Amino acid sequence: MKESTLHLVLRLRGGAKKCKKKTYTKPKKIKHKHKKVKLALLQFYKVDDSGKVQRLRKECPNAERGAGTFMANHFDRHYCGKCGLTYVYQKAGGD
Repeated sequence: MKESTLHLVLRLRGGAKKCKKKTYTKPKKIKHKHKKVKLALLQFYKVDDSGKVQRLRKECPNAERGAGTFMANHFDRHYCGKCGLTYVYQKAGGD
């Protein structure tokens, strides 16, 4: 019987060097923090002397939203934050 030598070929695991740690050039972006407005409900309704309640904001007409979903008043539009519906004001000059 012949003497034979066995050659084992093993794959190198993690043969490459470690990656150099990144050095960041710009500072981290500061995210917007939500500002809590106390008694914010007072901006949506007005109660007169006789006790009649008047809504100050336009309600969203989308049927899925239901009553009580108000649209935001911007200087040039009404905007619903839930469904994204936007009504842009017409310019008086006719531009």
